[in-house]
Amino acid sequence: MRHFKFGLKHVTDASKDDTRMSTIVIDNSPPSDKVFANSIQRRKTTGPGHAASAERGYESQRVSTLGAIQMGRRQAWYDFRTGLPLVAADAVAAAAAAGVAMLCGFGTASLASPWFALTVVALSLILHHVHGLYPACGMTYAIEFRRIIKTSVMACVAIGIGILFATGIAGFPWLGWAALCVSLTLSLSATRPMVRRWLSRRDWWAQPVVVVGNGERAARLVERLRHSRIEGVRPVGVVFDPAPHWLHSPPNGQASLVGHDSPGGHDSDSDEAAERRKSDFENSYRRELQWCQSLADRGQGSEQLHVGPLGALEEVMLEAGACRIVIAQRSGNDGHAFQQFHGIPHVAVPTEIQEHPTEAVRLIEADGKIELHCRTTLTCPKALFTKRLMDLALVIGSAPFWLPVMGIIALAIKIMDPGPVFYRQTRVGRFREPFQAMKFRSMVCNADEKLKDYLDSHPQMKAEWDATHKLRDDPRVTWIGNFLRKSSLDELPQLLNVLSGEMSLVGPRPIIDCGNYDREYIQEFPEVFEMYQMVRPGITGLWQVSGRNDTSYQQRIHFDRIYLHNWSVTGDIFILWRTIKTALFREGAC
Repeated sequence: MRHFKFGLKHVTDASKDDTRMSTIVIDNSPPSDKVFANSIQRRKTTGPGHAASAERGYESQRVSTLGAIQMGRRQAWYDFRTGLPLVAADAVAAAAAAGVAMLCGFGTASLASPWFALTVVALSLILHHVHGLYPACGMTYAIEFRRIIKTSVMACVAIGIGILFATGIAGFPWLGWAALCVSLTLSLSATRPMVRRWLSRRDWWAQPVVVVGNGERAARLVERLRHSRIEGVRPVGVVFDPAPHWLHSPPNGQASLVGHDSPGGHDSDSDEAAERRKSDFENSYRRELQWCQSLADRGQGSEQLHVGPLGALEEVMLEAGACRIVIAQRSGNDGHAFQQFHGIPHVAVPTEIQEHPTEAVRLIEADGKIELHCRTTLTCPKALFTKRLMDLALVIGSAPFWLPVMGIIALAIKIMDPGPVFYRQTRVGRFREPFQAMKFRSMVCNADEKLKDYLDSHPQMKAEWDATHKLRDDPRVTWIGNFLRKSSLDELPQLLNVLSGEMSLVGPRPIIDCGNYDREYIQEFPEVFEMYQMVRPGITGLWQVSGRNDTSYQQRIHFDRIYLHNWSVTGDIFILWRTIKTALFREGAC
């Protein structure tokens, strides 16, 4: 049996058919007096230098120099081990794209050389490294995709320029180069998530992370990390403050524990107050251990959870093999929260900043303070022109594909449910100007009458209708309409709205300013509605690829806020890419 310090022991559980190889159990014995004394002493100042640090809000560094050096070396190995499989997968994907280009440019000397394939592979890997895609731990696929797009564009432009200088404009292999542009972008973008998903099942690939925090906040963060293995991270431990509240803010107006010794060398607190603090300490200590026990019980597979108090941070990290920490909650000294974790290779510090842009931001130190500089392109004329140009190019370029599909669907609607083919509804557009959004008709012709009769006979469904203006099993929807909705083909006519400039391919979902429809959006979230009016609503958007009807109305507004704060051309390309997957697998369709 192996024991952690401070009343916590780590044992092997062989009674549960190896469904969880290890667990955390709580020692019934209270923490020792030495632990209690150390927790108090950690907050005391013992000299002029320490007093100055306390005035600035600093706490002592929690990792020794030797421990920091060991973590740095281990982090370098982790980065190599995590990045190597991604390098291999990207090399195969780039080589495959080069092969496609060579086939399409058959007979062209500049594409037939083996040096062409090597150049494509080498340039792709170098640019991936420059864009921070190795090892890319903790990076979401949305950010990763945009960086892959940058790599593909830069690689294809560089290779195209090189071939142009070698062959001249007359001998340039346009077909082969176009095939390279398309195949390199698709292969690199599609390979990454598949390889990551396969690797996420391997503990050796995902880098270990220790959570620093208490209670429910730490539990939520551990659960989030458990669902982020595809991003290359996994939780392996929790370090908690045994007395997070009473040591910082003593109850009942008692003297703070952060102070100087009395001239006589004795603690100024009475014995009774000290005993009360010790009792509070023990209760808080046990409460945090129970939280850790519940977290360990939720673990799956061979997951191990190393637990200890804040004073044992270095020991827990070395024991768990972790070089990353994530702080779960803010404290009174957030301005200097990072100082006490100097030496740890990766530290994530929470902030109170909410509902701000997160993509085009940078941190700057000025006058001893940290400034957050946010940039938005929502109203930039150049960006808006690029977005409009992309809309027209994609819609017009793909017209030979979607026009025949629209003709077939229109014919099917006429045959199966005679009546109008299109359904038009007034929606709020850019600058709050109304426009007629087009859809294929997916309901019966007397839809309003049928809805009224249905709600009168099913009063329990009225609450669902009042809350979302949608019904999971809507009796008005026809058979062909049900298919069109689940496949999202009912919104195909909105491509005509895009051509007319009323809508965009990507943007917030168009809202309805009529009756009770979207009143919550307009009245309770006016700041989001103000941004909504600056852009054209979209056929697809962040909400549609993030769960759609599986999310709440408030979450829909939240996704609109994120999109409007962080809009970019590459972000639109990512949403279009994800829309293909969402439509094929009918994710969130009703």
